[in-house]
Amino acid sequence: MAGEISDAGALKALEGVMGKTTLTAATTYLALLTAAPSDTSTVAQLTEYGATGYARVAPTWGTAALNGSNVPEIKNSAAVTFGAFTAGTGAQITHCALVTSASGTGGEVRAWWSLTDARTPGANDSLEFAIGALTMTLD
Repeated sequence: MAGEISDAGALKALEGVMGKTTLTAATTYLALLTAAPSDTSTVAQLTEYGATGYARVAPTWGTAALNGSNVPEIKNSAAVTFGAFTAGTGAQITHCALVTSASGTGGEVRAWWSLTDARTPGANDSLEFAIGALTMTLD
């Protein structure tokens, strides 16, 4: 599923490309959401899933490369697994966001995705994004 770079993520990328700042590797985390974010959302404004057993997960990214359409692209290079959730909430997961904090409401939203198929996990369910499922492009 293709994602959207947030305003905060785009500003970081532009400053790095133009040499204004140095981009350094940083751990980012995937958060599951029950409502759509916007390009200007802060972590505090996200509607994050909250089942028992849920925690944000740090995805592993491959190397950015030109795809078949000569568009710069990066994908997750390992499966990203959430859960098992020890209890469900009845809430439907519709989106996910890449954030810079492991928990709480601090940090930045760098990017977000709309799930192809919304999920309502129950007790003992897990949610997994397969290798290559999270795609981000610049065009």
